Amino acid sequence: MVWNYFVPVALTVILLWLVSVYFNHKESAKGKIILWYSGVTASALLGVFIILYWFDIKRPPMRTMAETRIWYSFLVSLVSLSVFKAYRSKNMLTIGLIMASVFLVVDIIHPEYQGRFLMPALQSPWFIPHVVSYMLAYAVLASASLSVAWTSFSKGSVHDELQQQMRLVYPGFALLTLGMLLGAYWAKFAWGDYWAWDPKEVWALITWFFYLLVIHIHRYLPTKRKLLAHLMIVALGVLLITWLGIKYLPSASQSIHVYGG
Repeated sequence: MVWNYFVPVALTVILLWLVSVYFNHKESAKGKIILWYSGVTASALLGVFIILYWFDIKRPPMRTMAETRIWYSFLVSLVSLSVFKAYRSKNMLTIGLIMASVFLVVDIIHPEYQGRFLMPALQSPWFIPHVVSYMLAYAVLASASLSVAWTSFSKGSVHDELQQQMRLVYPGFALLTLGMLLGAYWAKFAWGDYWAWDPKEVWALITWFFYLLVIHIHRYLPTKRKLLAHLMIVALGVLLITWLGIKYLPSASQSIHVYGG
């Protein structure tokens, strides 16, 4: 069973990511090489684990919260490494890899292996693109939110770096929109209606509106950096409630989006 190897794999991945974070603050040419290959190796190792786990359980590993946390760690590491490669954004690399490591630590503490069973409602061709769109959106938007907030509140912050980080909000918002549209289309086939005012749906819409507001502030009030930073923090909080907090709300007990795990 592949899941039995999760803890050693996760610990190895975390260690390699932390090596990248350490050398991210070194200026030597050798340190830059180490940070890049250490980060890429860790992400590749986690990606291979996801693929092998998928084959082992014979279903998409996206059902439980633990499984989505693995995806989130994997995707946020890819986003952080890609942005670092493109823009040399040290802040985003450090924040992204630490955030990815934290979610793997949570899975180590609270593993939630659920076996191969996938309920009929999730046996749909829309399941994978819907979940992947949202997970990638969450990874991009969370990385952007924390990085923009850090840069905006830093005394030595650089305007160009802030603009680079804000560019991530736009594809993140597009992915958020795509995830919502795919979910609505799937719901029409599965339950007969595009929208049911399910708690998860409502909070997803609230998240969408918050990041829409962030985009408008960035475009039309570009000098309001502190306001933008505060909104990004609030938007991230709403995003985390949508993803992780809904299952704890009393109104979510009958939610079609709460499958356990």
